[in-house]
Amino acid sequence: NEGKWKNYLPENYELINSMGARAFWWSSEAENEKIDNDQLISKDPFIIFKPNSSFYAERKTKSGILIYRTKYSFDANSRRSTNSTIKLNKKNIIALGCSYTLGTGVEDKDTFPFQIAEFRKNYNVYNLGIYGAGANDILDDLLSFKRFTDISNKGGIVLYTAIYDHIERSLCTLNCFRATYRDWVLKKTNYEIDTETQSLINKGSFASSRPIKNFIFNILAKISLFDGINIPTKLTDEQIEYYVALISEIKKISKNKLNSEFYFTFYPNSYENWDRIKLVLVKRNIKYIDLSKIDFKLATEKRNVILLDGHPTKLANYLYAKLIHNLLPK
Repeated sequence: NEGKWKNYLPENYELINSMGARAFWWSSEAENEKIDNDQLISKDPFIIFKPNSSFYAERKTKSGILIYRTKYSFDANSRRSTNSTIKLNKKNIIALGCSYTLGTGVEDKDTFPFQIAEFRKNYNVYNLGIYGAGANDILDDLLSFKRFTDISNKGGIVLYTAIYDHIERSLCTLNCFRATYRDWVLKKTNYEIDTETQSLINKGSFASSRPIKNFIFNILAKISLFDGINIPTKLTDEQIEYYVALISEIKKISKNKLNSEFYFTFYPNSYENWDRIKLVLVKRNIKYIDLSKIDFKLATEKRNVILLDGHPTKLANYLYAKLIHNLLPK
C-alpha cells in the first residue's frame, strides 16, 4: 500500500506505451549486460563477483536505448549487499538462487534479500544469488563453502528461490545446446547419482563428461529450426527425481553445516506445471512455499519485469520479499 512502490515505473515504461509493446520489442533487440571482466572471480562454472567490489553494470539495446544502469556492491565474501546489521547472536536468513536472487538490473536496496532484511531486523540476511545458476551451481557453492565461512551457527532459514529454468541448467538436455544456452550451461557441473549408494558424484562439466552425447547433440543443434524448438516438451520422472536429489543435498548441507531449516520457494508467475516436482519434494520431506500461481503481472499492471530484460523490477522484488516475510517462520 506504500505509494512509493505502487507508483514505481520501470525504465522505458512510457516509451513502450507510446510505441506499442510489439513494435518496441521487435525493434529493440537487447545487448548482453556489460560488466568489466576484472570484476569477476570466475565464469566457470558460475559467475561470482570479486569481494568488496562496487561497480556499475548496464544493459542497452543495439539501437542504444538504455534498459538499465545500476550499481552492484559486494561484501568480503562476494555476497551482494543487504545492508543487514550482522551480529553473531542473531539467526540467519540465507537467500540462494540465480539472478532473480542476486538482483540483476536493480540497485542493492531493491533486491528482495535487501527488502527481507528491512522486514527482519532480528535476522542476519545474506544474498548468495549466482548469475545464471542452476541447482548444480548452488550445490557447488555450498560444497566449496568459501562464501559461508563467516556465517554464525545460530541457525535460521535457508531460502532457495526457484524458477523453472533452473531444471534445464541442472540437467543439460538437448535444450542446452540452443544458442541461448550452450556457451554457458555446458560449463556447469554434471552430477550423477550413484546407483548403489544413491549419492551424488561430480563428473566434471557437461561438456567434458558426456563426449558421445555432446557429439550427437551438437549435430542436432545445427539444424536450422532447432533454436525455435523446445525439446524435451515434458520432463521424465527420472529427470524430476534427479533435480530434487540436488535440492535434497542442498537441504542436507543447510542443516548440517548451517544449522538452518531449508525452504524451497516457487517464484510467482511460474506458468510451468510444478505439480510433479511438488510430489517428489514431499516424498523427500522438503518444505516448500508455492507462490507460482500469484500473478505479479496483473498485480503490478505489467510492471513486474524489466522491459527487454525479463528480470524482476524493484516492485516485484518488494512484493516477493513481503510475501516471504509473511510466510516464513518468525
